[in-house]
Amino acid sequence: MKSVLLVCFFILVLNEASGQETVQGFIGDSVVLPCRSTKQPKIFTAHWRYEDSKNVYDIEDGKGSPNEQDPVYKSRTETFPAEYSKGNYSLRLRKLQKSDAGSYCCFITEFDVQICTVLQVKEKPVGIQEKPGSNRGIESKAERIVSLLIPFFAGTFLLWLCEW
Repeated sequence: MKSVLLVCFFILVLNEASGQETVQGFIGDSVVLPCRSTKQPKIFTAHWRYEDSKNVYDIEDGKGSPNEQDPVYKSRTETFPAEYSKGNYSLRLRKLQKSDAGSYCCFITEFDVQICTVLQVKEKPVGIQEKPGSNRGIESKAERIVSLLIPFFAGTFLLWLCEW
């Protein structure tokens, strides 16, 4: 019974650890919110939403469609059409505002996939100079290493439990 509870605990930890990515940016800067799929349909639809309520950006039939976009995002969003064929539906959000902080979800309808990212927006520290093309949205090396090691150790632990 204890081993079953332990396995359930690790499954919950893994789901929580890999469920949402956090992206950080500074007021006035840009960030890229990731949305990638290993499957690439010929025609697809992807919807970007903020807090499940505001329409941030739509990609319909493989083409960007900001027509139904919430006014707060007008002229501040872009996607990368050349990357669509590679399964990359990421969104760049420019001119960050403190009010942009929150949860952004990308829904790829053909595969019933939802990828959510938490955006944290901070005041830019005095004296920080951004390199052109840099993306504060990339997690630190330590965070990346930990996120890669958790599934490895959990898998090893589960194999050990099965043999036990």
